[in-house]
Amino acid sequence: MNMTTAADVKPFVERVGRELQRAERYRIFVSLIVLDLNSIEADSGGGEIADLAKLVDLVTGNTRSVDYTALVETGKVAVLLPETPRQGAEVAGRRVAEIIRSSFQSVSSDSGDHVIPLEMASFPDAAGARTVQQMLSDIAPLETNN
Repeated sequence: MNMTTAADVKPFVERVGRELQRAERYRIFVSLIVLDLNSIEADSGGGEIADLAKLVDLVTGNTRSVDYTALVETGKVAVLLPETPRQGAEVAGRRVAEIIRSSFQSVSSDSGDHVIPLEMASFPDAAGARTVQQMLSDIAPLETNN
């Protein structure tokens, strides 16, 4: 299965750790994007994207089979992109955000253009950018310290 829930983020953290080790060993890229969907709920007055599991399934269905999608926090969806440089992650992030926006607009009477905040990290990282490990620590601080 390609999805996890916020209550069970440990498999996602472990998968990111394995992909980071693989990237270091074989000198390949890995990227992580995190989309914050809380702004959509706030803009709509809440409740419009109540079924986040369906939204995560939608994201999973629109990414590659090797990508790993997870609901990592309330209202936050993460996508692990193995063998993907930062440029590819930027394209994937924009595409996923647009899919979510379109899905939201199809179930909402609000036709506004919602901004979906997106964080991104890649390994090897660009100078000065947050690392995948730093983002992972923000997502699941207790899981990464074990």
